[in-house]
Formats: sequence, structure tokens, C-alpha cells
Amino acid sequence: MWKNNQEPNQQEKLQRRNNMATLMNVNNQAMPMGADSGAGEGQTGPKRHYKHIGELVDGGAKVVIMYRTVPGESDNCLVVGTKFLPDMYHNSLMKAVESEGGQQAEEFADFAGRQTFPDGTNMLAMMHNDNYIKKFKTKEIMVTFGNTADGRILLNKLNEMVAKEKGVKVSELVKDPDAPAEATQAKATKKADAKKTTAKK
Repeated sequence: MWKNNQEPNQQEKLQRRNNMATLMNVNNQAMPMGADSGAGEGQTGPKRHYKHIGELVDGGAKVVIMYRTVPGESDNCLVVGTKFLPDMYHNSLMKAVESEGGQQAEEFADFAGRQTFPDGTNMLAMMHNDNYIKKFKTKEIMVTFGNTADGRILLNKLNEMVAKEKGVKVSELVKDPDAPAEATQAKATKKADAKKTTAKK
């Protein structure tokens, strides 16, 4: 008798919990939380994923990828460990990464060199001068652009894919910061055309 009385109560409790969960989560999907959620103020919805963001393979510490390759060292990259930055700089850096300009930049450092922190210091110069930019092997950086295993790729593999798509070697992905964009593009096109011509012979 006591058991029969308890069952409806448990069912009622379960039903109430389900109703509460539905009311709390109007969009019926997980709400992104935290500073790096990718949702703007007052927004809910699926978490956005951004370019130039990754983590160390060993330990999973979050990094911003400044340069995917280094001149003369195509198996190395330059990154900033975000947890080491003071809050003011960290928040400003993440806003820059997530901005339209940051996402359009092929290499984030190019964009960061044109940005300033709230205290007026140049973003790239400050991180360089204060030794926040560190060199790592590209195979030690996992680029994260999704929640699943499909949304993760080692930086060295990503560089190989990008190079193949552009018809160049990984070592040719390195951007000379002093060269005009048009000259770099023309050089890459010439090399691609030369390869095509050689292949025909």
C-alpha cells in the first residue's frame, strides 16, 4: 500500500522536473556559458567556434594562434597562452579574436598588430615585448573549431591542408610581414603556375 502511494509521487516529481527543464531551456538546446562562449550579451543559442583558437595537446591549455608557421621553421608556430594574460588584456584579446576583422585575418598577428589594448598599448607589440608569445611545434597545438572530435585538428595537419588547397608547400605559407599583400599573392600564383607548367612537360 505504501509503495503504491509513493509511485505517483515520484512520477509527479519527475514530470515537474521535466516541465521545469523545458521552461528553463526555451530554445531546447544548451545555452553557452562563460567568457569564451561566443554568444553576445543577451543572446542564447548554439556556441560559436572561432578561427585562431586552439589548445596544447599536452595539458589542454587554451591558446590564441598568432602565426600558424614561422619563417624558415614551417613546423613551428607562435601562440599566446591566454591564461597568463591579466584579465584586462585577456578579455580584449578574445574580443579581437572573435571580431569580424580577427576572423577574416589569415594570420591573427597581422590583425593584432593594428589593435590596441584598453591602456592604449599596441596588442601585438605588448605581447611580444612582455614575452607572452611562445614558439611551439605545430604538432603540439590542437586547433579547436567544434565540440566533437571532427571539430579538432592538429595545426600541422591544418597547415598541410591549407598548403594543398593553395597549391604551395607548407614552408611557403609563411607570410613576410614587410611584403605587400599583392606581391605575396602574385608570388604564390607564379609558383602555382610554374608547377602546372612543369607538370605538363
